[in-house]
Amino acid sequence: MFLNRIVHLFQISSLKGRLRFWFICFTVVFVLLASIPLVIIERGQKREEANVAIEKTMNLQQLVIDNWFEDRLADIKSISELPTVKAGDIAKMEGALKAVDKNHPEFSGIVYVNKNGITEVDTTGPIGLDLSDRPYFKEAKKGNIFITDVLIGRQSNKPIIIFSVPVYNDAGHFQGLVFGPVPIKTINNVMRQYQDSSRETYLVERNGMLISESRQGKIGKNIKSKIYKQALAGSNIKNQFYTAPNGETVLGDYRWVHDNQWLIIGEITESKIYESFYHMVMIFSFVILIVIIIGYILMIWVSNQVEAPIRKVLIGTRKIGQGNYEYRLDKTSYKEDARELQELCDNFNSMGELIESHIDSIAKSEERFRMIADYSSDVITIHDSSGKYLYVSPAGKEILQYEDEEVIGHDSYLFIHPDDIEMIRENHQILFDTGYVVSTYRIRRKDGEYIWFESSIKSLQGKDPEEPQLIVISRNITERKLAEQRLEEANKILHDLSAKDGLTGVWNRRTFDEKLEIEWSRALRNSTSFSLIMLDIDSFKAYNDTYGHQAGDDCLRKVAAKISNVVIEFGGMVFRYGGEEFSVVLPETNHDDVQRTAETIRHAVEDLKIPHSGSKISQYVTISLGIATIIPTKDKHTNQFIEFADKALYKAKQDGRNRVKSYNDLCNLQICGE
Repeated sequence: MFLNRIVHLFQISSLKGRLRFWFICFTVVFVLLASIPLVIIERGQKREEANVAIEKTMNLQQLVIDNWFEDRLADIKSISELPTVKAGDIAKMEGALKAVDKNHPEFSGIVYVNKNGITEVDTTGPIGLDLSDRPYFKEAKKGNIFITDVLIGRQSNKPIIIFSVPVYNDAGHFQGLVFGPVPIKTINNVMRQYQDSSRETYLVERNGMLISESRQGKIGKNIKSKIYKQALAGSNIKNQFYTAPNGETVLGDYRWVHDNQWLIIGEITESKIYESFYHMVMIFSFVILIVIIIGYILMIWVSNQVEAPIRKVLIGTRKIGQGNYEYRLDKTSYKEDARELQELCDNFNSMGELIESHIDSIAKSEERFRMIADYSSDVITIHDSSGKYLYVSPAGKEILQYEDEEVIGHDSYLFIHPDDIEMIRENHQILFDTGYVVSTYRIRRKDGEYIWFESSIKSLQGKDPEEPQLIVISRNITERKLAEQRLEEANKILHDLSAKDGLTGVWNRRTFDEKLEIEWSRALRNSTSFSLIMLDIDSFKAYNDTYGHQAGDDCLRKVAAKISNVVIEFGGMVFRYGGEEFSVVLPETNHDDVQRTAETIRHAVEDLKIPHSGSKISQYVTISLGIATIIPTKDKHTNQFIEFADKALYKAKQDGRNRVKSYNDLCNLQICGE
């Protein structure tokens, strides 16, 4: 009615005029509907893409900075463990430190400080300086590794940070420390690789001083930008534009590093984010204009072709629409019209005859369908294309216990189990693509209980070709599903019985062999690290002799349970390898991680405090562990890998038990053997 008033308001009475009018209206609405989402969604998407890009860059930058710190500490730590340094041999130490300094250009020198705080070796400056009041010396005396904040170097008069590691002699006595100053420009060079004309990352100290150069200023400048203040407050600034110190509008993110003393800030300018969006809007506007022009030309042509035949058959279609299926056009009334119009009228008469015939057939088919539906034990339902109930057979009322008014017109998804809805939606799409689908799902009865249905669904064309109807024949298969579930549970129990150790409940040796081969193949295929722990309960024979075999079995169960609890946290699996020996498989685990895991296991078992008076090393039950890490290659196999871990376990026992030994460390010391 509202649309008709608009037409009358503009005094448009002809079909052709109305077609043109509505085309213009449609074009305006189309442009608005197309452009508004484009502006809103696309701009939002560009901002989200920028956020993702910044987050990835920040994560990578954080990883780079963290790794850089770890590498520098590792360099200084390796120097502190040199035999000449531990022995305090100044003459030999000076040559060794100079050689190390030469091979590590990132340090501006290597310095050895004795236990009194006096520098005795300095590869780039004078010695004899008293550094006993320095924080890094005080931390070294406590046995701590230390990284300073940004300092101004005495000799270079430039900003530096110092990495220091305490030195102990072979007897474990404090000898002093080794430290290496690193110029800030070294970190600045690392940060530069993440900068361009429109995006950058830079480092800021907690006090606001720039540590790396950026568009916001040079090293040493203090900034008080919005993102810096938000970072100090611990607030989230994601997806927010703000004004940077240089006046640019940017989108940024931050990460704290160096024990929350340094701040990595990543920013991208607003103009860069929306550059491609503005270009796309221009192209879109041009395409829309071309489409409108072409559409208008086609609309005029189509309206001229459609108008004439519509007028000829209008009366006839109205008669048919009113239910007068016997109505036909008089052939003499259109015999002088154009050939196309005559064909249209003939087709109309043929259509009338066909409709009359179909109406009669439908009446008979409906009678037969009612008979089948009323007496079938299967549930027969009819739905519209969205899934709403249009009809439910008597069997459906009997099984589901709903009355017609509780179901008819309601969405079928309301009755389906929430866990099955996504599967039904996918099958719904398959149904429209292929015309037929079979679904198995749970449906809720009126009493709230869910039962299993197996439904054969077919899509049939209804009165409206664009709105097909769905014919569903469903069968109650609850008893069958319950039987299948019982069978599945029984099979799982049988599998666990065959795959797990009967005493400890952890996986058995056969499962270990299978899992090791699977993870070995995966690591070989992906070129990833793979770790193995072999461990043994110390003096377990003495434990059995002292407390009896029943107590020994209880001890094995407790140890196995504790190892399982620890290993789950690290993504591994524990197996009983044989007797009192266990193994742990850790996929995608490097050497440092497996070392930490092994130590965690060792402490966890010792913390059980299982008394062991027969042990010569502790009053409680302890374990010895051997670890090995490898990136598999085609020329190696799992037996060698087990042998590596066994050798490390043997070394742990040989060195006094209740400890962790690494095959990789043994190889570095050249005592691993072949």
